[in-house]
Amino acid sequence: MKQFIVLAAVLPILMIFVMQAVCDQRGSFQTSIVQDMVYAAKEEAKLEGSFTPYIQEKLRRNLSKALGVPQGEVLVACWEDGDILHYRVEVPIKGVVAGNKLLGIKDEENQYSYVIDSYTVSKAN
Repeated sequence: MKQFIVLAAVLPILMIFVMQAVCDQRGSFQTSIVQDMVYAAKEEAKLEGSFTPYIQEKLRRNLSKALGVPQGEVLVACWEDGDILHYRVEVPIKGVVAGNKLLGIKDEENQYSYVIDSYTVSKAN
């Protein structure tokens, strides 16, 4: 009986390690989605000559739909410096730690912002 009580107490804690592997995989998958979509938008902006409002809105909408986050939480900032197109995309990745309630981590704290801050050279002249 003593072993059963110990198992009942320890098993939830050990399950966190298994669930964390799943959370890590999901986070990795989400960051790869962000990288792919930002790369596609960057290439489209290269051809257009700038990050048009349409490209920015399309990127924001696609990221929101793919990641399941509100569109207002996806931040896209673009500016030009001559032929150089600068862009910064910030997306929240939620559910980073498995068993956050058991560990005392609030849902608002159980997230981070994945940021891509880069530039490219415009092809259109």
